[in-house]
Amino acid sequence: MFLYNLTLQPASAIGSTVLGHFSGEKHQELVVARGQQRLELWRPDTTTGKLSIEHSEDMFCRIRGLSSFRMAGGSKDYIVLASDSGAIAVLEFNAKNRRFVTVQYHEFGRTGLRRLVAGQYVASDPRGRAVMVAGVERSKIVYIITRDSEARLMLASPLEANRSGSVCFDVVGVDVGYENPVFAAIESNYEDSEGGKQLVYYELDLGLNHVVRKWSTAVGDTAHKLVALPGGNDGPSGVLVCLEGSIEYRHFTSTGEIAVHSVPIPRRVNPLEDTARGLMIVASAVHRMKNAFFILAQAESGDLYKITVDFAEDSVKRVGIKYFDTLAFAASSICILKAGFLFAAAGGESGGSHQLYQFENLGDEDGECFSTECEELSYFQPHELSSLALVDEIEGACPLLKSQVLHVAVGEEAPQIYAACGTGARSSLKIMRHGAEVSELAVSELPATPRAVWTVSNGELIVVSFAGSTLALAMGEGDDLAEADDALGLALDEATLAVCGVEGGGIVQVTPRAVRHVMSDGRVTEWAPPGVISCAAVNARQAVVALGRSGECAYFEMDSGVLREHAERLAVGSDVTCVALAPIPASRLLAPLVAVGCEDQTVRVHALEPHRCLEALSMQAVADVAHSVALVDHGLGDLTMYAGLRNGLLVRAQVDPVSGDVDDTRTRFLGARPVQLCPTTSQSVVALSAAPWLCHVQQGRVRATPLSYDMLDYVAPLGDNLVCVAGASLRILSIDRLGASAALTCASIPLAFTPRGFCVHDMSRYFAVIEAEHGRWAPAYYAAKLVESGAVDNEDEAAQALLPAEQFGLVRNAGGWASLVRVLSPFDGETVFLDELPAGHAAVCLAPVRFASDPHAYVAVGCAVGLRLRPRSCDAASIRLYRWTGDGTGLELVHVTPLDDVPQALLEFNGMLLVAAGRGLALFDMGIRRMLKKAQSAVAPHLISSVHRHPTHPDNWLFVSDVQESVLLVAFNQMARAFHVIVDDSLPRHITSMRALEDGFTVVAGDKFGSIFVLRAPDAVVQSLDVDPTAARLLYEKPKRAGADVAAHCWQSVAEFHVGDIVTSIDVCALAPHARPVILYTTLLGAVHVAVPMVSQSDVDFFLALEAAIRKHCPPISGRDHLAYRSSFMPVRSVVDGDLCESFYLLTHEQRELVSDTVDRTQQDILKKMEDVRSMFAF
Repeated sequence: MFLYNLTLQPASAIGSTVLGHFSGEKHQELVVARGQQRLELWRPDTTTGKLSIEHSEDMFCRIRGLSSFRMAGGSKDYIVLASDSGAIAVLEFNAKNRRFVTVQYHEFGRTGLRRLVAGQYVASDPRGRAVMVAGVERSKIVYIITRDSEARLMLASPLEANRSGSVCFDVVGVDVGYENPVFAAIESNYEDSEGGKQLVYYELDLGLNHVVRKWSTAVGDTAHKLVALPGGNDGPSGVLVCLEGSIEYRHFTSTGEIAVHSVPIPRRVNPLEDTARGLMIVASAVHRMKNAFFILAQAESGDLYKITVDFAEDSVKRVGIKYFDTLAFAASSICILKAGFLFAAAGGESGGSHQLYQFENLGDEDGECFSTECEELSYFQPHELSSLALVDEIEGACPLLKSQVLHVAVGEEAPQIYAACGTGARSSLKIMRHGAEVSELAVSELPATPRAVWTVSNGELIVVSFAGSTLALAMGEGDDLAEADDALGLALDEATLAVCGVEGGGIVQVTPRAVRHVMSDGRVTEWAPPGVISCAAVNARQAVVALGRSGECAYFEMDSGVLREHAERLAVGSDVTCVALAPIPASRLLAPLVAVGCEDQTVRVHALEPHRCLEALSMQAVADVAHSVALVDHGLGDLTMYAGLRNGLLVRAQVDPVSGDVDDTRTRFLGARPVQLCPTTSQSVVALSAAPWLCHVQQGRVRATPLSYDMLDYVAPLGDNLVCVAGASLRILSIDRLGASAALTCASIPLAFTPRGFCVHDMSRYFAVIEAEHGRWAPAYYAAKLVESGAVDNEDEAAQALLPAEQFGLVRNAGGWASLVRVLSPFDGETVFLDELPAGHAAVCLAPVRFASDPHAYVAVGCAVGLRLRPRSCDAASIRLYRWTGDGTGLELVHVTPLDDVPQALLEFNGMLLVAAGRGLALFDMGIRRMLKKAQSAVAPHLISSVHRHPTHPDNWLFVSDVQESVLLVAFNQMARAFHVIVDDSLPRHITSMRALEDGFTVVAGDKFGSIFVLRAPDAVVQSLDVDPTAARLLYEKPKRAGADVAAHCWQSVAEFHVGDIVTSIDVCALAPHARPVILYTTLLGAVHVAVPMVSQSDVDFFLALEAAIRKHCPPISGRDHLAYRSSFMPVRSVVDGDLCESFYLLTHEQRELVSDTVDRTQQDILKKMEDVRSMFAF
C-alpha cells in the first residue's frame, strides 16, 4: 500500500496573531499561525468589514512563536517565526509573487519541542532594533537587527542571556524609546525552593554588544502574562503584570525608582462563585492614539476590560480598569486595527469562529471605572455587545471531536462530513460539504422561465431573455428589482442572444433576427442576417454572430462609434453551436482570438487581429458537441479555454495568445446536464450543470469549486455579486469567502454542551447526540441552585438571572458535570427529543444496537457519576438504554444497568451489547429490568479507548485500541464465552482513533502525538484465520517476544506519517458517486485530510521523485527539514506528502524549471498529474 496524503481543509485554530503592514501598503494586515503549522496573511476590508485570506502556506513545522517588527525608516513589517526547527526565520511577504520569502535564517539549537531550546517565546523591540527568542527553561537569545552594505536586513551574531534553573513564563519587548533595548520576562528559579516568580529586565547594550540582567523584582506566584506599555514620547513605558485576580503596573525608572500600581480585576455577579479563584487574563491588545493609548484585556470568561493609565511624563499616577464588553469565547489573541476594528482569534481550547468587530464607541460613558485607589473586589453585571458590533466571522471547526462521512441529505449525490465540534455553549454539529459558501441577497419571481440574463451600464440595468421576449429590470429603492422605465432602446418583443455595453456609451443587442446597435443619443442601427442568428458573443468593441446552420459567422468591429461588419465572413465548415471572444488585453483595443464550437465535435480558434483577421489557428476535438465555450485570462501567461459539452463534461485547455495553439487539455464531469459557461470576470467563469461550479485561480492553480447552492440556469456579474436565473426566479447571490484555504462549506446545528458522540437512525436519518460539560452548571440546575441558596426568591427571578449561554458561556461549577441526550433532525436542525441527565452525570459514549432477542432499535449510552479525570475514577457508572420510538424520531428510556467502571466504548457485537470498561470487555444481552451480563474478559494492558467490529467476521473478531499499547485483534470464543488477543503491537502507540479496512486484516489508526499509520496482520495469522475463524490454534501458540500478556503475533507496519495534529476520526469512503474510495480523517484542531491509495507503480515513482526534488531544491521556508518533520516519531514510510507536492504551485518559474528538470517532466505534466490525483476522489 502506498498513500498520497492531502489536506482538504486546514486546521482552523489560531495559535498566535501579529498585526502590521506586511505588503508594504497603507492598509493593515494580519499574519496568523493557523493549526500550529500554517502561516496565513489575512486582509480586513475596512469598507465592507470583511476578512479575506490573501495567502496561505504550509510551513511543515510546529510553529512555536510569532512576532513582527519594522526597522526604523521602513514601510514594511517583517515576521519573526520560531519553530521546532531549532532556528528562527525572518520572513517577508513578497506582494509581487504573493508568497512568504526568507530574509534571514539563524540556527541555535536542536530540532523538536524541547524546554531547553529557545523558540517558545519571541519578542521584538518596539523600535525594530532587536529580537529576543526564549525557551521554557534557561535559554534566552538576543539578535541585533541591522542592515548590510546594500541596505538589506540582517541579524547579527546571537547574544546569550542564559540563566541556569530559571523557568520562563512570558517575554515582551519594553518600549524605552531609543535607549538601549530592554526585554521583560516573568521567571522562576526552581533551584531556589523558597523563591517565587520574578519580573526581570534584560538590557541589550548596543555599544558594548552584550546583554545584562538589569533589574528584577518579586511578583505574585500567579503572574502569567505581560503587557508592554508605550514609551518614549507616547507613554510611561513599563509593563502590566497579569496575575490571578489582579493587574499590576511595574517599571524600573531611569532614576532607580520602582513604580508599582495594582488594581483588582472586576468580576461578574455570581452568588455561587468561588471567590478564592481569581480571573486570569488570556489575551490583550494595546491601541495607540494621538497623545493617548488604552489597553483591552480579555479574561478567560470572555469579558473584555478596558485599562487606562494616567501618567505625567515618566511617572504613572493611576491605573484604571472597567468592564468593556463580552466576547462569546476566550480568544487566543486580539488585535486592534487603526481603522476601528477588533479581531479576535479562536484558539484550540475556545474553538468556534474567528470574529471581526467594529468599535461603536470606546466605552467611556458606560460602566464604573475601578482604579488603583480601590482595593476591594468589585462586581459588574455583563451585558450584550454595546461598544462592539460583529461585522464578520470566519467559521472554524476546532476542536473537532468526532466525525462521520454519511449520505443523509436527499437529492445530494455526494456524501457529507458530519462533525461534532466546539466546547461549552458554542458547541455544534457541523455539516461539511465540498464547495464555496453562497449568500442569497434577493429573490424576485419572473412572469415566465427565462433563458439567460446579462447586466449592462455597470450593473444599473439587468436584461432577462425569455423564449420570445426580453425584460429590462433596474434596481429600485431598498435594492428592490423593478421593471425599468427606460429600456435604453432595447427590443423587448424578441428574445435576446447577447447584449453588452460598447464603446461610446451605446449598447449592442443581438436577437435571432438582427444585430442592433443602440447609440448613446438614442439612434438605432440594425443589421439583418440572411437567415437566423443562432448564437453570439459581444464585447465593448467587437461582435461575432453565428448565422443559422450555414457554418458561417459574421464579424463586427466598432469604427468611429458605429458597428460595422467585416468584409469577409468566418467560415468553419460545420454548424456553429457556440462562440466566445477572448478578453481584451490591457495594451490592446481588440480581442485577439475567438473560439467557435461546432456540431462536428470540435472547438476552433481563429484570429481577430487586423493583419490576420479570421485566420484559422487551431482546432481541438472534444468528446461531444460543445454547448458553450469561454476564453478566460487567469493571469498565468496563456489564455484558458473552457468548453462545456452536452454530455456534462467540462473541457479545459491552454491557448497561446499569439499562435492560438491549444494544448494541455483536461476534462471533468460536472453532471448529466449540458454545461453552460458564464464568464463573471476576465479571470473567472461559472460552469452550470447539475450544480454550479466556479472556475478560478487560487494561489497559482486553476480550481473548479462547486457553489453550495441550488441548480442555476444562467449567471451574469453584478458588481462584486452575481445575478442568476433559476427556474422562474431571478436571484442575486454573493460568494462570501473564496480564500486561499476555502474547500468545505459548513452548516452548523447548535448544541448546549460539548458533544461526546453521535449516531444516526437507519431509516429516519435522525441523529442521537450525547453532550457533557465538565466544570459547568447546566442552566436549569443553576437556576434551581440559586433558589435553594436564597440568592433569589423564586424560579422566575432565577430565570431572569440566567445569561444567554451562547454569548456569556456556562457558569463555572468546579468538579461538576452537566450532560444530556438529544435527538435532532439534520434537515432543519430541530431538536425533537431532549433528556437532561441529573447533575453530576456525564454521558461518555454511545452506540446503536439491535439485540438478537429483540426486534427494536436501541441506543446505548454509557454514563458516569462524579467522573474524575485524573486519576480516572467515578462514584458510579451505568448504561442507559434508550429505544427509538415511532419512525425513529424520538427516544424513550428503557432501563439503566449499573457497571463497575467507567464505560469507555460501546459496540453491537454478536446480537448483544459489547461494553469496554477499564481493561476489560463485557457482553450484555437484553433483560426486562436491566441488561444481563453474558461474558467478561480483560484484554487490554492499560485502558481501552475504542472498539470496532471486524468487517468480514463481525461475530468472531473485533479490533480493540488501548490508550498506550496500540491496537489489538481480539477473537471471541463462543463456547467459553471469553475474549482472547490474537495480534498486538510491539510498539507502544497511544491510540486516539482507528478504522479497519475492508480486507479485515489491515487497520488505519492515529495516536495522540499527531501520527497516522497503517498496520497489517502477519501472513501466518491471515492464513490461519481463513482456515479456522475461531482462532483456536492461534490461542495456544507461544509468543516469540519476552514479556507478560503478549500475543504470539504482532502487527506489521505498512505506512507511517506524521500529521502534526491529533487524529480524532478515520473513515473509508468515496466522496463522489464515481470517485475512488479514500481514507478520510479529521484532526482535533479542525483539519480534514485524505490519504489516497495509489494504484500504479509509475504514480508512486513519479510522486516520490517529485517529493524528493522539492525537498532538495525548495525546502520549507521555516527551515525545518521536511523528511525529519514527517518522521517526528516514526520514520515516514509508504506515504507521499501531497501538500509538499502541491507547493509546486507556489514556486517561481525558475524553481519550477529546476524541479521539472530533476524529475524529467514538463511543468504541464507535473501540474496535470497532481490535478488528476485530486479529480479521482472529486476534490
